[in-house]
Amino acid sequence: MKRAQMLLVSILLAVSALGASTQGAFAYYGDVWSNSDAFSYRCLGFTDTYPQQLYSQAQTQMAALGYSPVGGALGSGFTTSAFLGNVLPDWGVYVHSHGDNYWASSGYPNVDSAFLQDPGTSRCGSYSTDAIRSSAIKSATRGSQYNLVIMSTCYLGNNSSTMPGAFQIQKVKTSTRREFYLGYVYTTYDSAALRFESAFWSYVNGYPQFSRRALSSAFTYASSIGGYEYPNSSNPFQANWWGNPNYNGTPG
Repeated sequence: MKRAQMLLVSILLAVSALGASTQGAFAYYGDVWSNSDAFSYRCLGFTDTYPQQLYSQAQTQMAALGYSPVGGALGSGFTTSAFLGNVLPDWGVYVHSHGDNYWASSGYPNVDSAFLQDPGTSRCGSYSTDAIRSSAIKSATRGSQYNLVIMSTCYLGNNSSTMPGAFQIQKVKTSTRREFYLGYVYTTYDSAALRFESAFWSYVNGYPQFSRRALSSAFTYASSIGGYEYPNSSNPFQANWWGNPNYNGTPG
Protein backbone atom coordinates (compact mmCIF):
# COMPACT_ATOMS: atom_id res chain seq x y z
CA MET A 1 0.00 0.00 0.00
CA LYS A 2 1.26 3.46 -0.88
CA ARG A 3 0.71 5.03 2.54
CA ALA A 4 2.75 2.43 4.43
CA GLN A 5 5.56 2.70 1.89
CA MET A 6 5.56 6.50 2.15
CA LEU A 7 5.71 6.44 5.94
CA LEU A 8 8.55 3.91 5.89
CA VAL A 9 10.53 6.07 3.48
CA SER A 10 9.79 9.11 5.65
CA ILE A 11 11.11 7.35 8.74
CA LEU A 12 14.28 6.28 6.95
CA LEU A 13 14.82 9.80 5.65
CA ALA A 14 14.27 11.27 9.11
CA VAL A 15 16.86 8.90 10.59
CA SER A 16 19.46 9.30 7.86
CA ALA A 17 19.18 13.01 7.07
CA LEU A 18 20.56 15.19 9.84
CA GLY A 19 18.42 18.22 10.49
CA ALA A 20 15.38 16.87 8.66
CA SER A 21 12.25 18.34 10.21
CA THR A 22 9.33 16.23 11.31
CA GLN A 23 7.02 18.33 9.17
CA GLY A 24 9.14 17.71 6.09
CA ALA A 25 9.43 13.99 6.72
CA PHE A 26 5.74 13.45 7.33
CA ALA A 27 4.15 15.97 4.94
CA TYR A 28 0.60 15.22 3.85
CA TYR A 29 0.59 16.32 0.23
CA GLY A 30 -2.34 18.06 -1.41
CA ASP A 31 -2.76 19.25 -5.00
CA VAL A 32 -5.03 21.96 -6.41
CA TRP A 33 -5.69 21.96 -10.15
CA SER A 34 -7.64 24.60 -12.08
CA ASN A 35 -8.41 24.68 -15.80
CA SER A 36 -8.34 28.36 -16.76
CA ASP A 37 -7.66 28.39 -20.52
CA ALA A 38 -10.90 26.55 -21.35
CA PHE A 39 -12.72 29.32 -19.47
CA SER A 40 -11.03 32.16 -21.34
CA TYR A 41 -12.61 34.88 -23.48
CA ARG A 42 -11.47 32.99 -26.56
CA CYS A 43 -13.55 29.96 -25.52
CA LEU A 44 -16.51 31.54 -23.70
CA GLY A 45 -16.85 34.98 -25.25
CA PHE A 46 -16.22 36.66 -21.90
CA THR A 47 -13.44 36.74 -19.33
CA ASP A 48 -14.03 34.23 -16.54
CA THR A 49 -11.99 35.12 -13.46
CA TYR A 50 -13.45 32.38 -11.27
CA PRO A 51 -10.88 29.65 -12.06
CA GLN A 52 -8.15 31.83 -10.55
CA GLN A 53 -10.28 32.67 -7.51
CA LEU A 54 -11.27 29.06 -6.91
CA TYR A 55 -7.66 27.93 -7.30
CA SER A 56 -6.25 30.50 -4.88
CA GLN A 57 -8.99 29.86 -2.33
CA ALA A 58 -8.55 26.08 -2.42
CA GLN A 59 -4.77 26.37 -2.04
CA THR A 60 -5.12 28.60 1.00
CA GLN A 61 -7.85 26.56 2.66
CA MET A 62 -6.26 23.14 2.08
CA ALA A 63 -3.03 24.46 3.54
CA ALA A 64 -5.01 25.68 6.56
CA LEU A 65 -6.30 22.13 7.04
CA GLY A 66 -2.74 20.81 7.11
CA TYR A 67 -2.04 19.66 3.54
CA SER A 68 1.57 20.55 2.83
CA PRO A 69 2.94 21.47 0.42
CA VAL A 70 -0.11 22.26 -1.67
CA GLY A 71 0.92 21.68 -5.30
CA GLY A 72 -0.92 21.28 -8.60
CA ALA A 73 -1.26 23.93 -11.29
CA LEU A 74 -3.38 26.75 -12.68
CA GLY A 75 -3.64 26.92 -16.47
CA SER A 76 -1.48 25.14 -19.03
CA GLY A 77 0.50 23.28 -16.35
CA PHE A 78 -2.67 21.30 -15.59
CA THR A 79 -2.08 18.41 -18.00
CA THR A 80 -3.09 14.77 -17.95
CA SER A 81 0.49 13.63 -17.45
CA ALA A 82 1.07 16.16 -14.64
CA PHE A 83 -2.11 15.16 -12.82
CA LEU A 84 -1.64 11.40 -13.13
CA GLY A 85 2.05 11.71 -12.34
CA ASN A 86 1.44 13.59 -9.08
CA VAL A 87 -1.77 12.11 -7.67
CA LEU A 88 -0.30 9.02 -5.97
CA PRO A 89 1.47 10.82 -3.07
CA ASP A 90 -1.54 13.05 -2.40
CA TRP A 91 -3.88 12.89 0.57
CA GLY A 92 -6.05 15.75 -0.70
CA VAL A 93 -7.07 16.63 -4.29
CA TYR A 94 -9.02 19.62 -5.63
CA VAL A 95 -10.01 20.03 -9.30
CA HIS A 96 -11.81 22.89 -11.02
CA SER A 97 -12.64 22.14 -14.66
CA HIS A 98 -15.34 20.94 -17.00
CA GLY A 99 -16.61 17.54 -15.87
CA ASP A 100 -19.10 14.97 -17.09
CA ASN A 101 -20.12 11.32 -16.85
CA TYR A 102 -19.13 9.75 -20.16
CA TRP A 103 -20.24 6.47 -21.68
CA ALA A 104 -17.88 3.52 -21.28
CA SER A 105 -17.98 -0.12 -22.31
CA SER A 106 -17.33 -1.10 -18.69
CA GLY A 107 -17.80 0.48 -15.29
CA TYR A 108 -20.97 1.21 -13.39
CA PRO A 109 -23.31 1.60 -15.14
CA ASN A 110 -21.38 1.98 -18.39
CA VAL A 111 -19.98 5.27 -17.13
CA ASP A 112 -16.39 6.48 -16.94
CA SER A 113 -16.53 9.95 -15.42
CA ALA A 114 -13.90 12.50 -16.41
CA PHE A 115 -12.78 16.10 -16.15
CA LEU A 116 -10.80 18.02 -18.76
CA GLN A 117 -7.18 19.03 -18.50
CA ASP A 118 -6.32 22.63 -19.37
CA PRO A 119 -6.06 22.85 -23.19
CA GLY A 120 -3.38 25.56 -23.20
CA THR A 121 -3.63 29.04 -24.67
CA SER A 122 -3.91 27.99 -28.31
CA ARG A 123 -7.26 26.17 -28.23
CA CYS A 124 -10.35 25.29 -26.18
CA GLY A 125 -11.01 22.07 -24.30
CA SER A 126 -12.13 18.91 -26.08
CA TYR A 127 -13.19 15.61 -24.55
CA SER A 128 -11.41 13.65 -27.29
CA THR A 129 -8.03 15.14 -26.39
CA ASP A 130 -8.35 16.51 -22.85
CA ALA A 131 -10.43 14.06 -20.78
CA ILE A 132 -8.80 12.63 -17.65
CA ARG A 133 -10.94 9.56 -16.99
CA SER A 134 -11.74 8.12 -13.59
CA SER A 135 -10.46 4.73 -14.79
CA ALA A 136 -7.02 6.24 -15.49
CA ILE A 137 -7.03 7.98 -12.10
CA LYS A 138 -8.02 4.77 -10.33
CA SER A 139 -5.08 3.02 -11.95
CA ALA A 140 -2.73 5.82 -10.90
CA THR A 141 -3.96 5.86 -7.27
CA ARG A 142 -3.22 2.13 -6.87
CA GLY A 143 -5.80 1.47 -4.18
CA SER A 144 -4.59 4.20 -1.84
CA GLN A 145 -6.94 5.98 0.56
CA TYR A 146 -7.55 9.71 0.06
CA ASN A 147 -8.82 12.03 2.78
CA LEU A 148 -10.35 14.98 0.93
CA VAL A 149 -11.38 15.09 -2.74
CA ILE A 150 -13.27 18.06 -4.20
CA MET A 151 -14.45 18.08 -7.80
CA SER A 152 -15.45 21.67 -8.55
CA THR A 153 -17.01 20.67 -11.87
CA CYS A 154 -20.36 19.86 -13.41
CA TYR A 155 -21.91 16.42 -12.83
CA LEU A 156 -19.17 14.67 -10.83
CA GLY A 157 -21.32 14.81 -7.70
CA ASN A 158 -24.12 13.04 -9.57
CA ASN A 159 -25.17 9.58 -8.37
CA SER A 160 -23.90 8.07 -11.62
CA SER A 161 -20.39 9.47 -11.17
CA THR A 162 -17.53 6.98 -10.99
CA MET A 163 -15.04 9.62 -9.83
CA PRO A 164 -15.31 8.86 -6.06
CA GLY A 165 -14.25 5.28 -6.77
CA ALA A 166 -11.11 6.54 -8.51
CA PHE A 167 -9.98 7.67 -5.05
CA GLN A 168 -11.38 4.61 -3.23
CA ILE A 169 -14.19 6.64 -1.65
CA GLN A 170 -17.49 4.77 -1.44
CA LYS A 171 -20.67 6.60 -2.36
CA VAL A 172 -22.13 6.39 1.14
CA LYS A 173 -22.73 8.96 3.86
CA THR A 174 -21.90 6.53 6.67
CA SER A 175 -18.18 5.88 6.19
CA THR A 176 -16.01 5.58 9.29
CA ARG A 177 -12.78 6.31 7.44
CA ARG A 178 -11.19 9.76 7.27
CA GLU A 179 -12.61 10.60 3.85
CA PHE A 180 -14.87 13.13 2.18
CA TYR A 181 -15.78 13.68 -1.48
CA LEU A 182 -17.57 16.82 -2.66
CA GLY A 183 -19.01 17.57 -6.11
CA TYR A 184 -21.86 19.20 -8.03
CA VAL A 185 -24.83 17.31 -9.42
CA TYR A 186 -25.86 19.30 -12.50
CA THR A 187 -24.47 21.98 -14.81
CA THR A 188 -22.97 24.50 -12.40
CA TYR A 189 -21.93 28.12 -12.87
CA ASP A 190 -18.48 29.12 -11.60
CA SER A 191 -20.09 31.94 -9.62
CA ALA A 192 -22.26 29.43 -7.75
CA ALA A 193 -19.29 27.15 -7.10
CA LEU A 194 -17.28 30.06 -5.67
CA ARG A 195 -20.16 31.16 -3.43
CA PHE A 196 -20.70 27.62 -2.14
CA GLU A 197 -17.04 26.82 -1.59
CA SER A 198 -16.37 30.16 0.10
CA ALA A 199 -19.13 29.38 2.61
CA PHE A 200 -17.95 25.78 2.97
CA TRP A 201 -14.33 26.73 3.67
CA SER A 202 -15.23 29.58 6.02
CA TYR A 203 -17.30 27.20 8.14
CA VAL A 204 -14.51 24.59 8.25
CA ASN A 205 -11.52 26.86 8.82
CA GLY A 206 -13.24 29.65 10.70
CA TYR A 207 -12.62 27.86 13.98
CA PRO A 208 -9.45 26.80 15.83
CA GLN A 209 -8.22 23.38 14.80
CA PHE A 210 -9.20 21.77 18.11
CA SER A 211 -12.84 22.75 17.50
CA ARG A 212 -12.97 22.53 13.69
CA ARG A 213 -16.37 21.24 12.61
CA ALA A 214 -17.23 18.30 10.38
CA LEU A 215 -17.17 18.78 6.61
CA SER A 216 -20.72 17.46 6.39
CA SER A 217 -21.82 20.30 8.70
CA ALA A 218 -19.95 22.78 6.50
CA PHE A 219 -21.78 21.32 3.52
CA THR A 220 -25.14 21.79 5.27
CA TYR A 221 -24.27 25.38 6.12
CA ALA A 222 -23.12 26.25 2.59
CA SER A 223 -26.25 24.65 1.13
CA SER A 224 -28.48 26.67 3.46
CA ILE A 225 -27.34 30.16 2.51
CA GLY A 226 -28.99 30.09 -0.94
CA GLY A 227 -28.56 32.77 -3.58
CA TYR A 228 -27.00 30.38 -6.08
CA GLU A 229 -27.24 31.15 -9.79
CA TYR A 230 -28.20 28.25 -12.03
CA PRO A 231 -28.59 27.86 -15.82
CA ASN A 232 -32.23 26.70 -15.97
CA SER A 233 -34.87 24.59 -14.22
CA SER A 234 -33.32 21.39 -15.56
CA ASN A 235 -30.02 22.34 -13.94
CA PRO A 236 -30.76 23.66 -10.45
CA PHE A 237 -27.81 24.33 -8.19
CA GLN A 238 -27.12 21.24 -6.13
CA ALA A 239 -23.97 20.06 -4.40
CA ASN A 240 -23.47 16.54 -3.05
CA TRP A 241 -21.06 14.67 -0.80
CA TRP A 242 -20.05 11.17 0.23
CA GLY A 243 -17.83 9.91 3.00
CA ASN A 244 -17.63 10.18 6.79
CA PRO A 245 -20.23 12.56 8.31
CA ASN A 246 -17.95 13.26 11.30
CA TYR A 247 -14.67 13.87 9.48
CA ASN A 248 -13.21 17.38 9.82
CA GLY A 249 -10.93 17.35 6.76
CA THR A 250 -7.51 17.26 8.42
CA PRO A 251 -5.11 14.83 6.73
CA GLY A 252 -3.81 11.57 8.10
